[in-house]
Amino acid sequence: MSRRTRGIRAARRAAWLLFLALGSARAGGLSDALVRDSEVTLHFRSHYLDRNRTPGNDSLAWAAGGWLGYRSGWLADALRLGVTVHTSRKLHGPSDQDGAALLLAGQRSYTVAGEAFGAVRHDGHTLTAGRFLVNQFEVNPQDTRMTPRTFQGLSLAGKAGGVEYYVARLDRMKARNWDYFENVADVAGAPAGTHRPMWLVSARGAPGENLSLGFARYHVRDILASTYADAAWTVPVGADTRLRLGGQAFRQGSTGQRLLTGAAFDTWIAGLKADLIHGPLALSGIAMKTGRGAAYRMPYGSWAGYTSRIINNFNRAGEEVWAVDAAVDFARLGAPGLGLYASATVGRNAIDAATGAALSRNTEYDLSVDYRFTADGWPQWAKPLWLRARTARFEQRLGGASTVTTEHHLILNYAFVIK
Repeated sequence: MSRRTRGIRAARRAAWLLFLALGSARAGGLSDALVRDSEVTLHFRSHYLDRNRTPGNDSLAWAAGGWLGYRSGWLADALRLGVTVHTSRKLHGPSDQDGAALLLAGQRSYTVAGEAFGAVRHDGHTLTAGRFLVNQFEVNPQDTRMTPRTFQGLSLAGKAGGVEYYVARLDRMKARNWDYFENVADVAGAPAGTHRPMWLVSARGAPGENLSLGFARYHVRDILASTYADAAWTVPVGADTRLRLGGQAFRQGSTGQRLLTGAAFDTWIAGLKADLIHGPLALSGIAMKTGRGAAYRMPYGSWAGYTSRIINNFNRAGEEVWAVDAAVDFARLGAPGLGLYASATVGRNAIDAATGAALSRNTEYDLSVDYRFTADGWPQWAKPLWLRARTARFEQRLGGASTVTTEHHLILNYAFVIK
């Protein structure tokens, strides 16, 4: 059976589960939890992406879809069921311009049961089993295309002593443009058929009014382990001005039998960020450095570093990165819902960790414009609408050779929730 067939069948099973759950609501006591207190979300998304690379291959795709999700109410204030079906349907996508990651390989549409879970809660702690979203630093939805990553396993989340915690065993993952779930070891790049679970723990807390801390670690036996920590401190420096200072630290390496590469590797990243926020304006300076032992791997989500960009992430072995970010929230300038974000990033002194050879000097310029229909003048039905336009230019230069990649995105989101 092909992965595509398995994905379609899983989506059908999820739809039947939703139908049966709603149908069973007629059975007296279940009706409140399964229907009256339930929540149905229809999230429509359209994404157009045009990527041009000189020299190299171009990518072009336009897709529409999103997801339909159901969450029951809490039966006996303790049990909840959830199902979400994700889909991406091809509107346009030349076969010779594949690679936009809006569709399956080959520019094919897909449908998949991205979530199907049961959850039990008690005294502020929730145990979840099945397929579900995870959003914990390096393990996250990477929701930058048509549908998010989701994971299969078991998690426990809650709050203790003022600290939000998350503990999970995750066995399989669906990438953002897959219609199937793959073992997390295979996702990282281990030899085919290498089945190992991921153990994940994370914590977030705010020991002071202006201080926040975060920590996470995941471990896949014989494959990969990664540790993350951050801190941010905010201090007022004027009537309408704040200074926020932040730091990040990453450590990653091989584990056990070293099945990922066949040899030991170890690397690290350290980053500093300063944000000056004055009214609707924010200006940020960023400095990051990656160890020479290896490039930093990101198999389970979007890059959690300060230099995560539209095209590149600037985390090659030995890379030194400098960046400037700027943002404007136009709500306080008379245009609520409008936001502008820009960045310029330079990465230099990167090496091939295996040979020590110099790699290209990389530069990226990003611009994003968002408009959310939140202003009072818009009708209520329009307020969930969110439009985003993004453009990026990524330059790679080594010796006398250069490569230039440009991307243009047009994205529409509309989330409709029935409670």
